[in-house]
Amino acid sequence: MQLRPYQQEALDAAITALEAGSNPVLQLATGTGKSLIIAALAEHYRASGKRVWMITHVQQLVKQNAATYERYVGVQPAIVCASLGRRDTWGGVTYGTIQSVTGMLDKLSDPNLIIIDEAHRVPHNEGEPSQYEEVLSRYPEARRVAMTATPWRMDNGVIHGTGQQFWFDTLAYRYTVPSAVADGWLCPLVGVETAIQLDVRKIPVSGDFVQSDVEAAQTEAWLKSVARSLLKLADKRQHIGVYCPTVKAATKTAALIRQITGWPVTVLHSGMSPNERQVALGDFMSGAVRVLCSVDMITTGFDFPAMDCIVCLRPTLSSSLWVQIQGRGTRLHPDKKNCLVLDYAGNLIRLGGVDMYENFYREVGLEQVDAAEPRAPHMRKERKIYPGLGKLTPVDPMTGQAAREGSSLDVEVHNVSTVAITPRGKSTAVLLVQYACTTSEGARIDASKFIDTERPTQKTLEFFLDRGLAVNLPSPAKSLTWQIKGARKPVTLTVKKQGRYWNVVEEHF
Repeated sequence: MQLRPYQQEALDAAITALEAGSNPVLQLATGTGKSLIIAALAEHYRASGKRVWMITHVQQLVKQNAATYERYVGVQPAIVCASLGRRDTWGGVTYGTIQSVTGMLDKLSDPNLIIIDEAHRVPHNEGEPSQYEEVLSRYPEARRVAMTATPWRMDNGVIHGTGQQFWFDTLAYRYTVPSAVADGWLCPLVGVETAIQLDVRKIPVSGDFVQSDVEAAQTEAWLKSVARSLLKLADKRQHIGVYCPTVKAATKTAALIRQITGWPVTVLHSGMSPNERQVALGDFMSGAVRVLCSVDMITTGFDFPAMDCIVCLRPTLSSSLWVQIQGRGTRLHPDKKNCLVLDYAGNLIRLGGVDMYENFYREVGLEQVDAAEPRAPHMRKERKIYPGLGKLTPVDPMTGQAAREGSSLDVEVHNVSTVAITPRGKSTAVLLVQYACTTSEGARIDASKFIDTERPTQKTLEFFLDRGLAVNLPSPAKSLTWQIKGARKPVTLTVKKQGRYWNVVEEHF
């Protein structure tokens, strides 16, 4: 197997970064062959006497990546994956799921290089226990490589940077969907924001839209309108993947599409048995079923190049999820010229097209970036400002100018999250409380404050009392995070700008 030019560039960039002592991220669009780059990188280091682990989160990706390595090298790698029935301990190159590898750390030889596929799933190193944290912290001398199409997280932001919270320190290579389409390696997407848009204004947000409430908002009348729209817009499409919020919604949607269009339809979700899931996928891929209504099953790792239509009924605030969904349609296939993306949930206007790295910075409020002019005529309009998204610069009401160092604002609170972290130089964890807010102009602000629960002050006690919580202090921060999740949250905040951050001065309930 020969690497494509951009794959060779990515491999060279990874080797250069690793030899310079970095832990790089390689960002490559879905469908551009990350598994072959992984195979070439793993073999390069194995040939030099190094032990390599390739870790990911699902057995399907382990199976696909290991098969690519075998085709590339001619030798099967070791596999550690309980669902595949493999617990090999002999390999110079080992492919495995994070769940199975974590359970066998005492039986495996220490790695020199750890490659993580779909690395946007790796939480930041902020004291919260996770299986990735257990593996990566156990082998601090091993070099690390992140492979992903979306090198950012909705909770923490970009996955690379300077500081102890980052497992990866540099973006060594980037190959986007537009570049791959222009080079002829990916199929173009045709996006349509349909006129039948779900009204999400009253749907609560807890990190993302609460999908059970999305289901309730999708009335039978609305779903029938969607089905009639599909009959017109997707009449020439043969493999239509429908992304639904819940199992109940998927079942209802499938029945209505079948009733109105007459097309064969099936449902796919994690509650089905492995055999039932295999039958549903097989029917969809063979063409026996034209429409597949899925719940969180045909995103990361789903490889079906013939899929020529994506129908999204699942609203999201997560640009990484939206990229992953659209990426299912970008693979080349002789029976399609493009993949039609029909969005009924506001994701195109909310998050944009598939190439959304710049939009991400607006999403989390790390940096204010002007909106790129949408290319398609139907998208040439102002993006709706939704809590969690914004492109306006916060304005200081005292001066009428853009907020600067020391500016104070009153902002509306939309979501509150907490995590226990151990600040640099400290021996005990504190609570980091993060608030997703908007100003009166609609600009997004992420504000934060720290609560030391082991050395409490009067303000610490007031923090819990204001939320209606009776907490015995001092207490370890980790033991308190779950109590705060369901507690009262402030309606507004007074915040002050410090550098690029906003610190909470006062909460208003």
